[in-house]
Amino acid sequence: MFRRFDRLKPYLWRHRNPLLLGMACLVASNYLDIRIAVMLGAGIDAVGLPAGPFGAVKAELLTIFLLVTLVLGIGAGVTRFYMRRLIINTSRNVEYEFRNDLFGHLLRLPASFYDRFRTGDVMARATSDIEAIRMVLGPAIMYVANSLVLFPMAVWQMAVISMRLMLLCFVPMLLVIPVVYYFRSRINIRARLVQEANSDLSANVQENLSGMRVIKVYAREQTQAEAFDRLSQRYVKANMDLVRLQAVFFPALSLMIGGVVAMLLLGGGVMIIRGTLTLGAIITFFALLMTCIWPLAAFGWIMAQLERGAASMKRVNEIFEAAPEASDEPEAAAEDLAAGAPAIAPVMRGEVGCGKSTLAHLLMRRYDPPRGALFIDGRDILDWPIAALRRQIGIVDQEPFLFSDTIAANVAFGVAEQEAERLAPRIERVTRVAQLDDEVRGFPQGYETILGERGINLSGGQRQRSALARALARDPALLILDDALAAVDTHTEEAILRGLRELLGQRTTLIISHRISTVSLADRIVYLEAGRVAEQGTHEELLARRGKYWMLAQRQRLAEEIGRTA
Repeated sequence: MFRRFDRLKPYLWRHRNPLLLGMACLVASNYLDIRIAVMLGAGIDAVGLPAGPFGAVKAELLTIFLLVTLVLGIGAGVTRFYMRRLIINTSRNVEYEFRNDLFGHLLRLPASFYDRFRTGDVMARATSDIEAIRMVLGPAIMYVANSLVLFPMAVWQMAVISMRLMLLCFVPMLLVIPVVYYFRSRINIRARLVQEANSDLSANVQENLSGMRVIKVYAREQTQAEAFDRLSQRYVKANMDLVRLQAVFFPALSLMIGGVVAMLLLGGGVMIIRGTLTLGAIITFFALLMTCIWPLAAFGWIMAQLERGAASMKRVNEIFEAAPEASDEPEAAAEDLAAGAPAIAPVMRGEVGCGKSTLAHLLMRRYDPPRGALFIDGRDILDWPIAALRRQIGIVDQEPFLFSDTIAANVAFGVAEQEAERLAPRIERVTRVAQLDDEVRGFPQGYETILGERGINLSGGQRQRSALARALARDPALLILDDALAAVDTHTEEAILRGLRELLGQRTTLIISHRISTVSLADRIVYLEAGRVAEQGTHEELLARRGKYWMLAQRQRLAEEIGRTA
């Protein structure tokens, strides 16, 4: 179990100074607690002295014991305060760094990772699982260390008072080991089921909130509520199974604690009657025994936290163990794609599911093709450094994603920070090319308008044109439009394509579309069918061949005529 936490060792090492200082305060506070128990018994024995001529001495001793106990209590309180502050603060700092590293690793993971893991599941691992790990690093470690320090101190002091009584009281405590061993694995399994149920619940909430407009359009509120209720019931059941197990575990520990106290009353009472121990010694012994019993009582909670943290650590490790994308060689970071290709070329055209969008993903190296399958400028795409390649490509997907930020910030998202002073004129230029500038200026806040989640307060066409402006703002050597003009009318489409020719000059634009009106202006058209090239050439050449492209053009022309006459 503890090997799962090996990934945290570097973080703890970086914060070793406050952690060690916190542990020193822990040792000091426990030592002072032991001294307080000893002074309590000594004070009671002093009060029990015969009055007679020693009355003044008794009062003076009592005052001294009270003052010493007060000073020890203040010292124990101060050291305990700094113990908690230093250790808990360290756990919070490690949590902060660990979560940042997890997010940084998520940014480096390939698209295939996100095909396997749902967004809600990843969110749960980055939030609730990280918090469960922090509970191990903070409170659990603190209480474990407290028990390991306090227990030997208290046992040694009890042995000094009476070895026989100490051994008598520790017989029931030996039962703790098999009880903990029995419950440990069972708690671990149930803690893992709780975390998995929480991940499924989080994923469902995230998915439903993102698709709320679709849910309402199709009147599926009741169905989705029932599906959420089933997941919620599963989460409750997993928690109840864990609680039921803990409900047996904690009373079992309490039963053993009761047996220890019974042994003390039996053995201590006999020794007082026989005169082998004083009342003060028994009270000191009882106070020390309670300091030993508290770690035993907390042992169940500590084990529950450790098991839950171990289950969470396993889930987080699954993310860290996912291989990131290949890193670039530093000397290759400045390589450029060759210029001089036609302005609008080539166009990928084909029926639905023929592989057009897959090609766009491969060009961006969201997925890696087999070696020798795809080339750019005569060079295998796998030999291009990923960061250098992506910096020179602008892409507009079928479903553009916009952030909950201003329109200006979304358009400038892909631009390097060092170019910030030139952003304003560039943003205006590319939004004009995308035929969006006039509409943005019509908003009350203009380019400072805050967008809703995924740009929900824009129309579909405005979202696509915003994404197009974002791609153009980075001045790409290669522009990929993956059905990016499907939500705009043909008049706006023609204006955008003319603007692209003027803006991009001799750089390449790859347009993926199923609309003849979009592809007809291209210098070269490639018609795909079932992932293979069926036809290629200019618009006029393909029409002259009267093949698959011609048939598609005829179908679309007929559909447009029917639409106009309807």
